[in-house]
Amino acid sequence: MGTVIGLLILIAIDWYLLRKTGLHIHKFISKKYAEYLQNKEKDK
Repeated sequence: MGTVIGLLILIAIDWYLLRKTGLHIHKFISKKYAEYLQNKEKDK
């Protein structure tokens, strides 16, 4: 039962991000990580 609830929460988060940013969770995370790495390089 907990697995089903967890999956429903992930689906809801993915649906919300897709509406707001146009990206799915994995693409949103990889975009933010790439921005983080670029900022880290600039600080050096």
